[in-house]
Formats: sequence, C-alpha cells, structure tokens
Amino acid sequence: MEEVRKIYDKAFKEKAVQLSYERTNVSELAREVEITSPQLHTDRKSSRNLEKEVF
Repeated sequence: MEEVRKIYDKAFKEKAVQLSYERTNVSELAREVEITSPQLHTDRKSSRNLEKEVF
C-alpha cells in the first residue's frame, strides 16, 4: 500500500524551526511534532540560507 505524504503549511514549518533553535535535542522535537528529523534539519538549513523564502 502506498503511503500518503503529509503537506505542512508555512506556519507549521516556521514554528517547528523556531522551536528547534530553542531546544537542544532536535530529534526529540521532530518526534513530538510528528515529522522526520532529517526534514527538520533540512527546514532549518533552508531557513538560514533563504531567510523565510523556503516555505
């Protein structure tokens, strides 16, 4: 069976990135907000490089 990919809105991603900078354990936060740790790291990197134009 094929998995359905979740689509997260801009506000969700911005909040997750903001929380990731406030915490020391990014993997734990990713589990809490139900996204993958690599995706959260990618969003953090993108937000630094493109200054809010990534979402």
